[in-house]
Amino acid sequence: MTYHIPVMLKECLAGLNIHDNAIIVDATMGGGGHSEAILESNPTVHLYAFDQDPDAIEFASKRLSPYSGRVTIIEDNFAKLRTRLAFQEINRVDGILFDLGVSSFQIDEARRGFTFSQDGPLDMRMDKKGELTAEIILNEYSLDALTKVIRDYGEEKSAWKIAKLIVKEREERKFRTSNDLNKLIQANFQINPKFITKILSRVYQALRIEVNQEMEVLTSVLKDALNILNPGGRLVIESYHSLEDKIVKDFMKFESLECTCPPNFPICNCGKKSTLKILTRKPLVADISEVNDNNRSRSAKLRIAEKL
Repeated sequence: MTYHIPVMLKECLAGLNIHDNAIIVDATMGGGGHSEAILESNPTVHLYAFDQDPDAIEFASKRLSPYSGRVTIIEDNFAKLRTRLAFQEINRVDGILFDLGVSSFQIDEARRGFTFSQDGPLDMRMDKKGELTAEIILNEYSLDALTKVIRDYGEEKSAWKIAKLIVKEREERKFRTSNDLNKLIQANFQINPKFITKILSRVYQALRIEVNQEMEVLTSVLKDALNILNPGGRLVIESYHSLEDKIVKDFMKFESLECTCPPNFPICNCGKKSTLKILTRKPLVADISEVNDNNRSRSAKLRIAEKL
C-alpha cells in the first residue's frame, strides 16, 4: 500500500507555526505523511486527524502508532470537523491543515474506480458508506446534469458531446466498469493519445468530485474551521484543482475584508470586521526540484491565513 509523498511539507509546517502544547488538526490525513511530520515537529503537540477512508485509517494508524498518546484519529468526513471535535471536548485549535484531492493509493487501487488506467468498478467513493457512485451518475443523470458535472468539475470543453454520447450508449448497455467509459471516449475522440488521456482525466475528475460532493463540502467546512481557530491560529490549505483554489481564495479574501459596502457609501453600514490575515498574497507553489521528484506537486497551490 503506497500513499503519495506529502507536497510542500516544509512550507505546510512553517505555515502552521506550531508552538508548544498546540492542538493541530489534519483534516485530510490520508497516508499520514503530513500528520507524522506535525507530530515529529514538536513533542508537546496533540493532533486530531480526520479521514473517511477505512483503508487510509488502517494504514495511517500503524504509521502513527509511535505517537499514540498524542494523536486522535477520527474516521469521518472533514465536513463534520466541528461536531466531531466537540465530541472530544475540543472547541478551539491552533492550526488546521487541508491537503485536498485524492491520494495516490486511491488512484492506484483499481477496485476503488478512481482511475482510467486500470479496469475496475465505477465507484469513486472516498467514504465507502456513501450511496452515490460514478456508475449511478453515468447511468441515471440527465443529459443536462451530466453536462454540468463534466463542464463545471472537469472543465472539459466537450462536456455536452461526452454527456450526449453517454446518454445514447446507456440506452443499449449500462456502464459498469471503467473500461466501458474508456472505450466510449476513445472511440469518439480518435485524435492523439495525449489528448484522449486529458479528456479521460477531466471526466474522471469530474465524476469523483460529484460522487464525493467535494466542492460543497469544502465551502461549508471553511467557516467552521475559521470559527474553531484560536486567535493567531493558522489555516493552511493545499489544493490541486482550480475550482478548489478559487473557493479557498475567495473565502480568505472575504474574511480578510474590513468592510463590504459599495465604494460610494460615505460610511460603513455592513458592520463587517476582518477575521483573517492572508499570509500568502499569491499561493505558494512547489519548486522545480520537488516537481521533478514528485509529479503530484506540479498543480499544487498552498494558501495560508491567520485568525485575527
